Amino acid sequence: MMNCPACGAIMVWLNGSVLHDPPTKFYQCRRCNINVTKLADGTIESDQPEQPAQ
Repeated sequence: MMNCPACGAIMVWLNGSVLHDPPTKFYQCRRCNINVTKLADGTIESDQPEQPAQ
C-alpha cells in the first residue's frame, strides 16, 4: 500500500511483482491521476511535474 505523494490518498496498485529481480511496483492515484513507480531500493519515480517552492 502506498499514499499519493501529491494528495495523500491511497494509491491503486497496478502491477509489479516481488518475484521480479529487482522488485518494482507500479501505482496510480485515482484522485490526481498520476503514476508512481516504486523501485527496489525504495526510491519513488512519479510522472507528476515538480512543484515550485513557495
